[in-house]
Amino acid sequence: MSWGNLTKLLSGVLLAIALIVSGCFFAAQHVIAQFTAPPPKPTFPNDNPGAKAKLQPTAAAKPATKSSPKPSVTPSPSPQPTEAAGYRARITLSQGLNLRESASQDSARIGGVAVNTRITVLEDSSDGEWQRVRLEESGREGWVKAGYTERVNP
Repeated sequence: MSWGNLTKLLSGVLLAIALIVSGCFFAAQHVIAQFTAPPPKPTFPNDNPGAKAKLQPTAAAKPATKSSPKPSVTPSPSPQPTEAAGYRARITLSQGLNLRESASQDSARIGGVAVNTRITVLEDSSDGEWQRVRLEESGREGWVKAGYTERVNP
């Protein structure tokens, strides 16, 4: 065997090894990138409650059909809760609280209350472990675990 043929053989083998190694490297990079990419953020219907209010048309956008002025009706202010009816508070637990049907861990969950949500505390349970609350936004009533609310000024 001559030196020329031996050189061709060695360069061919080295080239084949280089191609195989580089192919394996790029295939591994592709597979690793597929498994380490974070999944897309899930979206839920209640993620952006302010968006629904922006999408609804306002009364000012409707054209007026009558030229006669209508008497304006001013809405009566909502009654402020008195001390006998409860006191205003907010939720302080960062995860929020479960809203339950009755003052028991075993009672059915009827909703949830997010952190910093304004509520009205209506009463405390006899053992002081639970508080009956009314959500200011929806008017829904239920029981939450005591100790995770903070009284706020009206």
